[in-house]
Amino acid sequence: MTETTRFSFRLSALIILQLWLMFASASPANRVWIVRRDVQNLVEATTELNQPKEQKVENALPRIYFMEIVSDIRLRYASTKVTSKVANPADKAQEATFHVVLPDTAFISSFLMEIDGKVYKASVKEKEEAQTDYQNAVDAGLSAAQVTANARDANQFTVSVNVEPQAKMLFNLTYEELLTRRRGIYEQAIHVSPGSIVPQMSVRVNIFETLPINKITVPQLRGNDIEQNQDLSENEVAKIIRTNETVVSVVYEPTETQQIQSSKDGLQGQFVVQYDVDRSSIERNGGEIHVVDGYFVHFFAPTTLPALPKHVIFVLDTSGSMAGTRIEQTKQAMNSILDQLREDDLFSVVEFSTGVSEWDLRKPYKALETYYYNIPVGDTTEVPQNRTELEESFGLYDDIFAYPVTERSIKRAKEFVNTMDVTSSTNINDALLLALKNSQSVQSRLRLTPIIIFLTDGEPTSGVVDKTEILANVRKGNSDDVVSIFSLAFGTGTDYDFLTKISSQNRGFARKIYEAADATLQLKGFFEEVASPLLNNVRFVYNKDGPVHDVTETNVPNFFKGTEFVVAGRIDPDTELSASITGTGASGSFLFPDIRPVIDDYILLPNPNNSVVETVPAKKSFSLEKIWAYMTIQDMLKKRQIVDDAKAIAEFNGKALNLSLTYGFVTPLTSLVVVKPNSTAATADVRPADANQGLQPFYGFALAAPSPIAAFSPNHFSGGIRQPAFAVSALVAPGYQAIPFKRPITSTFRPDFGTSQSPHITEHFETSRSPHITEHFEFPSFSPEEWISQFEHNLTHVKIPAGNETLDLSWEDELPDVEYESCTTNRLHHAVCKSIWKCSTVLHESTFVSKELTVDAKAACVIENKYVGICCDASPIFPELSIDFTTIIPELETTTFVDDSSTFTSDP
Repeated sequence: MTETTRFSFRLSALIILQLWLMFASASPANRVWIVRRDVQNLVEATTELNQPKEQKVENALPRIYFMEIVSDIRLRYASTKVTSKVANPADKAQEATFHVVLPDTAFISSFLMEIDGKVYKASVKEKEEAQTDYQNAVDAGLSAAQVTANARDANQFTVSVNVEPQAKMLFNLTYEELLTRRRGIYEQAIHVSPGSIVPQMSVRVNIFETLPINKITVPQLRGNDIEQNQDLSENEVAKIIRTNETVVSVVYEPTETQQIQSSKDGLQGQFVVQYDVDRSSIERNGGEIHVVDGYFVHFFAPTTLPALPKHVIFVLDTSGSMAGTRIEQTKQAMNSILDQLREDDLFSVVEFSTGVSEWDLRKPYKALETYYYNIPVGDTTEVPQNRTELEESFGLYDDIFAYPVTERSIKRAKEFVNTMDVTSSTNINDALLLALKNSQSVQSRLRLTPIIIFLTDGEPTSGVVDKTEILANVRKGNSDDVVSIFSLAFGTGTDYDFLTKISSQNRGFARKIYEAADATLQLKGFFEEVASPLLNNVRFVYNKDGPVHDVTETNVPNFFKGTEFVVAGRIDPDTELSASITGTGASGSFLFPDIRPVIDDYILLPNPNNSVVETVPAKKSFSLEKIWAYMTIQDMLKKRQIVDDAKAIAEFNGKALNLSLTYGFVTPLTSLVVVKPNSTAATADVRPADANQGLQPFYGFALAAPSPIAAFSPNHFSGGIRQPAFAVSALVAPGYQAIPFKRPITSTFRPDFGTSQSPHITEHFETSRSPHITEHFEFPSFSPEEWISQFEHNLTHVKIPAGNETLDLSWEDELPDVEYESCTTNRLHHAVCKSIWKCSTVLHESTFVSKELTVDAKAACVIENKYVGICCDASPIFPELSIDFTTIIPELETTTFVDDSSTFTSDP
C-alpha cells in the first residue's frame, strides 16, 4: 500500500468517524446539520455541538417576554389593543409567530410590527386584490402559514416574521367591536393564549359609561370550550377598581407562578368581564341617545315590560347523524327547556328525519323510521300508556297539535323526548313547512308570538334538497312574515350559511351549538335568550324621517328580555334629534312618542398611564363615528344574506367595502396587507377558530412567507421560514408531504422537526459512485378499508373525530372519480378533496409513529355534507427529491450511512 493510499484511507476513515459521531451520538431533539468542506472545520463544529451551553443557545426558541392587553370600552364599544414583545435568544435567526384569537363580531383596525426600531404598519386592501397577490406568491413557491386554535364564536389572526439572532421585536394589533347584551349582561371576552409563561403579563379593561355601572363580575379564566354560565366563580387574581359610578377598571396581572398554576404552557382561555348599567333613570324615556359631531347612537333596552305569551314550535332533527351523544344531549336540553315554558305559552313539536310528523300527545309515541345503527328492522318503540289518560284532552288546541303548559302535558312531552331515536335522512324542507303550517293553524284561532326553534346537525338529504328552493318554499310558507325561525346548527355537518339565511329571511337568527360536554348548557342558554319576548314589530323613527342619514336597521321583529337594540346614524349639523318608538306589547300598542338625546358635555377618558381618569370635552375626545361605521358594515353584511337579488347584494357589498377601506377594518370583504421587513407584501386575514376548522373551508386567511426557498433544518421545523445549516432548494410546502397510510419506508435517517406533534421521520440516504445522492419516497396505494378501520364505523357510515365533535359520514363507494373543493385547511393548490375510493395518494400534515407514516382524521374532508372524503394529492410536489452533496463534500461519494443501526461502510 503506497503512502498516498494510506493517507487517503486515513482521511476517509476520519471523515466517516466524525459523521458517525454526528448522526449516532447526537439525540434527535438537538441534532444540527453542519456541513463543511474541510475536516478541521467539521471537527471544530462537532466539538462545539458537544458543549451543553452552546446547544442551549442554539436550540433556544423565540420567547414572549412581555404581553399587554388593554381594552377600552366606551358606551359599550370596545377597542382592544394587544401588544406582544418577542426575543430571540439564539445565535441564529428564527421565526416568531404572532397569533391572536378575537371575537367573530370584531374587526381588526390596526396592526404594526417594530423591528430594530423600524415600524412596519399594515394596510387594508380589497380581499380580491389582496388574494390575487397571495395566489401569485403561492404559485411562485412561497409557503403559507398554518395555525391551530380552538375557540368558539371566534376568528384568529396570525403573522410570522424572521427575528435576527439576539434580537427583539414588537407586535401590536387592535380590534374593535360593539358588545352585545345577552341575558341581562354585556360581556367582554378576551382570548389570552400566549402559548408559554410570560414574565410580564397584564390585561386591563377600562369601562366608561354615562349610566351607573352595576353587576360587574370577573369570573375565572374560561377555557375556550366552556359555555359562559358554567363557571362564574370569581377570579381572585383580578382587581376591580371603581373610579366613580360610571367608570370602572379591571386589572389582571398574573405572576409566572400563577400562570403555571393555570397550565404548564401558560394562560389558555378567555379573560371575561361582565357588567350592566342601571337604566332606572331613563327607563321611561325610550332609551339612551347620544349625539357627537354629527353622529348619533341610540341604545334601547327596556327592563320592566311584561313578557308576551308565545307559541313555540320545536323542530327536532332525529336523522341518523344525530346518533349517540348529540341525541342524548338534545334530550337533556329539551327536558330542561320544557320546564322553562310559562303557563300562558303553547308548545308544539315537529320531529323529522326522512319523514316528518307533529307530536300527538294523545297517542303513543312512535319512531319515524328505523335506522341502521341500533334498531332492528321492523321495530318500533312505544311509551307505556294509561289508556284513560289518552282519552282525556290536554287543551283547546289538541286537534292542531298545540298544547298548553301544564304539569301533565310537560310530563307527557318529556316521555316523548326520552323515547326519541335516530332514523334515516334529513328532510329540512318538509319539517319547516309543517312547522309553519302548525303555527298558522294556531294563529287563526289565537294571537300569540310564534317562534320556531329549528335544531339540525346536517344538510338536506331527503325530500327537497336544493337549498335555493327550500329558502323560497319557507319564505312562501311564512308569507305573512309573522313567524320567527331561530336555527341551531349542532356540530360541524351543517351548512351554517344556509341556516343563517333561513333565519335572517324569517325574522330570526342562527347560532352554532358546539358538540362538546356542555352542548346541553348551550341549548338551554340559547332558549333563555328567546324565552321572554317583550315586544313585537318594533319600529324606530328619527325626526319623522327628516334630516337624518345612513341610519342602520330600524325594524325589530321581536325584542327579547335581557337584550338591547342599537341604532346608529348621521345627522345634519346644528339639527336637534328626536325619536319615537312603536310596537306591540303585552298590553297592546306600545309607544314612546318623543325621545331626546342625553346631554353629553363630557366623556370620561383615561390618561396615558391608564390610572387616573380625566374629563375632556366630548368633541375632542370620543367620536361616535367609529360606532356608526362598525354598525353600518355589520348591517350591510346581514342584509346581503336576506335578499336574493344580485344587484341589491352588490350594492350592500359595495357600501360595506367602501366603509371597511375608509375606516381600515378587516372584514369579510377586505384583507390586511402586511409588508414584511424584506419589503415582500403578504395578506393576512381572520379565519374561524372553531374546533371543526380542520374539516371546514374558511374564508380569507392567507400569509405569504418572504422567501421562495423552502429550507429544511433538522432541529427546527415549524411551518414557516427556517435558518438551516444548509438549504435544500426545492419547491416544497413546509409541514406537508404526500404520504401513504401506515406503510414503512426504507430508510433510517431521522431529521428532527422540533415539534411535539411530529415525531421523527425515518428516511434513507444512499450513495454510490454516482455524483448525486437521491432521496426516494415510496407511494403505496391508499387503502380506504384500512383507513376506516381506525375509526368507529359500520357497513355504511363512519364517525370521524373533528376537534371536540364527531362527524357521522357515509363511506360507501357512491361518488364519481372527480375533484371536489380544494383542501383549504392545507392551503396547497394541488390538494383536492376526493372520494376515499378514488384517491391513491393522500396529502396531509405528516403524523409519524415509530417508523411508519400514518394518516389520521385531519386528512379527512367532507363531500356534499354527507360523504367522508380524503385530501388527495392530485399532482405530488416532490415524488423524488435530488440533493447533490458532492458539491459540498466530494469525499462522501462512496459512503452509505444507516443511522439507526449505527453502522457505516466505505468503498475504497
